[in-house]
Amino acid sequence: MDESRLSNRLLLADLATTAPLPVGGQKIVVDVSDAYVSDDRFGLPGVEGLAIQRLITLANDASAIEFVWGPAAARRVFESPSSFPLAAIVLCLNNAGHHLPADPKINRESFERARSALLSQKLRADISPERQVLVCLDFERPNLPYDLYEPATRRLRPESDFESLIDNLIYAQSDAGFKAERLSRLRMQLAVILRELLENTDDHAKTDYEGRVLRPNSIRGLLVKRIFETPRLPKASAVEAAPQPCLEFTLFDSGIGYYNSYRRQLLRGQARGQPVVVGDSQVNTIRQFELGPNVSPEAEYSIVLKCLGRHQEQAIPDPRPGHRGMGLYEVLRALKMMQGMFEVRTGRIHGYRSFLEGEHRILLEPDTSKTRPGMPRASLLDVTRKYAPSPAPREQVRGTVVRVVVPLV
Repeated sequence: MDESRLSNRLLLADLATTAPLPVGGQKIVVDVSDAYVSDDRFGLPGVEGLAIQRLITLANDASAIEFVWGPAAARRVFESPSSFPLAAIVLCLNNAGHHLPADPKINRESFERARSALLSQKLRADISPERQVLVCLDFERPNLPYDLYEPATRRLRPESDFESLIDNLIYAQSDAGFKAERLSRLRMQLAVILRELLENTDDHAKTDYEGRVLRPNSIRGLLVKRIFETPRLPKASAVEAAPQPCLEFTLFDSGIGYYNSYRRQLLRGQARGQPVVVGDSQVNTIRQFELGPNVSPEAEYSIVLKCLGRHQEQAIPDPRPGHRGMGLYEVLRALKMMQGMFEVRTGRIHGYRSFLEGEHRILLEPDTSKTRPGMPRASLLDVTRKYAPSPAPREQVRGTVVRVVVPLV
């Protein structure tokens, strides 16, 4: 895979790689080639959410961005935008220009119809095709999906509605040959996990450092896919671990990320509407750390751990009140019970925890723990080095992507 920095003209499919993004501050041209709609990489676990995050980063860093559409790609995407999540986000960028093919059936009206169809999309229980996306827009022509938000109040739906949504998605998988019965006991946990992660984006990913609505692109979303996931750290066995059929839920946003959200909360003195009491010495400590070359990867990872597990003892202070709902640590704990997987990409951090069947059980509290016996420690493994107990620093990206994987057998 080419790791050299991309030029200011690239293919949309290039965002499925790990090649460094173009230098910001210049005009970027992106070709939505006809080959994009049949690119097998977007069917792989975890790829599309990261590609969406790279697209959002690219659009916000560029002085201008223009998309050049191939005729076959435009026809396929405009006919079913939710089936092509990365291209669907292209339709939603407020600061983008579009060069459409010279085809009388493909024009600005067909582009707008596709965008409207995407924003009125409801999740299909059969997941046919095998991926779909719901998009939330919070600035300029805002939109909140019906499946996730109540139209009258524009607030997240209650947990009972999320349970119904999960029921529809899970039980439909039995028709595809999956055994979803074992998830019937865990439907409430999965519903609360998704609602909690969406609530996190509601609280932290819609505004900038001063609490103003993000612009030009304030985008959040939920991507649902049916995948096969292979254990990353399998136990030694004479039989190679087979890929497991799973449902993948990816939450993405264009916000300021975990590190800056934490820093903003302390400096602005508010967390989820509750007061935060911060002493002068703590404020001075926080102000020492600004994202970029002035903050060490260790400090950034320390903040991510603060967000993941509020009990961690680190040098950076955390006077915030406890979160209502499950919180990120409880998401991690629930996934251990469900034998699932958790992955997060924010800032320069990309880490994961996996509890899939056949995995080594590492970074768990001892059975003698008085508070969390056998439960996971709030820690992340590196996505490529696997056994590394902390993620290596990566290219800076905008927003946060959280991926939850739940086995179906």
